[in-house]
Amino acid sequence: MPGPLFHDLTPEEEALARSYFLRQAYPKGKPVFHQGDLGQALYLVERGRVRLFRTHLGGQEKTLGYVGPGEIFGEMSLLDGSERSASALAEEEALLLVLHREAYLALIRRLPLIAHNLARLLAHRLREADLELDLMAFEEAKSRVAYALLKLLRQGMGPKIRARQQELAALAGASRETVTRALQELKAQGAVRLAPGVVEVLSPALLEEVAFGLV
Repeated sequence: MPGPLFHDLTPEEEALARSYFLRQAYPKGKPVFHQGDLGQALYLVERGRVRLFRTHLGGQEKTLGYVGPGEIFGEMSLLDGSERSASALAEEEALLLVLHREAYLALIRRLPLIAHNLARLLAHRLREADLELDLMAFEEAKSRVAYALLKLLRQGMGPKIRARQQELAALAGASRETVTRALQELKAQGAVRLAPGVVEVLSPALLEEVAFGLV
C-alpha cells in the first residue's frame, strides 16, 4: 500500500517518483541526522523503524515519535533549508529512501501532486501537534500515557507494544514512576495487559476515552 506521499498516484507515477530517491541502509543504532544539522532532504522509510527525538539543554531526550514503512520524516528542512529541529536514529535496521532538494524540485515539476500530498501531510501533523499540546497542558498523566500508547499504535507498533517505560515517559512528558502508576491504572480499567517490556493494548477505544478525559 503506498504511503501518504504517493497518495492518488498511479503505479506508473509512483514508480517514476521513487526513481528520484536514493537508497541508504542504516544499521540499528546509527543516527540518520542530528538536531541542529543543516539538511535539505526528506526520508521515506522503506523498511525498519526510526525514532525521532529532541534533546534539551540539560541533555534530556524527548521522544517525538517513531516512523515506519511508508512514512516520511525530515521534510521541514527539505522545504526551508533550516537546521534540523530534531534528531533521527535507526531504532532497528532500516532501509531509507532519500529525496534531496534538487531532486524534489525536479520531481514536483513532473508530478505536482507530490507537493500537494506533502502539504496535506504537514497539515495533518500540525493538527496532531496542536492536540498533543492541549493534552500535555491540561490532561492528567494517565491521559497522556493513554495518548502515547495510541500514538504508538498508529505508528504500527501494536497491539503488543514493545517499549521501555523510559520511552513511554518521554512520549507522555512524564516521569518513569508516573508512567508506571498510569499503566497500572490502565490495566485495572481493562485497557491494557502488562508483561515485562510489553504493553498489550486490549481496547483502543477505551484508551481513546481515557486520553480525552471521557472516563
